[in-house]
Amino acid sequence: MSNSAPASPFSPIGMTGTASSSKQPILSLIVPCLNEEQNIPTLLEKLDAVIRSHHLSAEILIVDDCSDDYTFREAFIYENRYANVRALHKGLPRGIGRAIRYRIDHAKGKVGVVVMGDCVDPLTAIPDFVTKIVDEGYHLVLLSRYIDPSDSDTIPLSYRFYQWGYRILTRLLLGIQQRDLTYAFRGFDLAYVRRLRLESNGFEISPELSLKSLLARGKVCELRGRQGRRIAGESKFLFSAQGKGYARVMLQAFLFRWTGRWGKLSRRSLTKSPSMTVGA
Repeated sequence: MSNSAPASPFSPIGMTGTASSSKQPILSLIVPCLNEEQNIPTLLEKLDAVIRSHHLSAEILIVDDCSDDYTFREAFIYENRYANVRALHKGLPRGIGRAIRYRIDHAKGKVGVVVMGDCVDPLTAIPDFVTKIVDEGYHLVLLSRYIDPSDSDTIPLSYRFYQWGYRILTRLLLGIQQRDLTYAFRGFDLAYVRRLRLESNGFEISPELSLKSLLARGKVCELRGRQGRRIAGESKFLFSAQGKGYARVMLQAFLFRWTGRWGKLSRRSLTKSPSMTVGA
């Protein structure tokens, strides 16, 4: 390849690669973890397989959310073993939103992908996220488990009920038709998302990112996907604990639709900035 050829998002750098520290990755995999000691080795092996098989130029950013087990120790072992793994122990207060926001601010890639530490996300969709964002100019790519009804079979029934209710409310109150606004596993243009000034501290960061992007007229699409089932550890999501945050984000989105303001952000600042324009 000549020196004048355009840069490709796909580069033969796996976890055991010896990429120069000065080389900027295209992809930043953000992995928030709380008590996932048993899953870290398996997850990193799977991520390595995806990175290698698709020749992705990627960094893996693990955030230990003040775990009670040895999650950070496992992450630190891999950081010392592999050139593109970074481990961070985040102190109290806990919160997946805090962990994701911190890593978004410090990621080096163009494309960010949130990967949960429970090993249930369909990681084979990661190359599609990269292609959609780098080659097709999307700002946000959602992984939808509801395009085909059979893809939701692995989601606990109570979760499906809550997600159905949230989906109905977003259609009625906001006119938004996307099917899976709350699934954390998604890809996004990091520069674009930084301008959204995410503020959520918990799981509600996922619908906040989805709704802000859509209401700001970002270029958003959904890909069909199916999550797996957790094998080790316990789920950290409890709607009784997260419902308040989800309701707050819905209310803020509704007010933004009619007033043009979301906290300190205005519709003008979101939609008029050159890097926020569709297709930028």
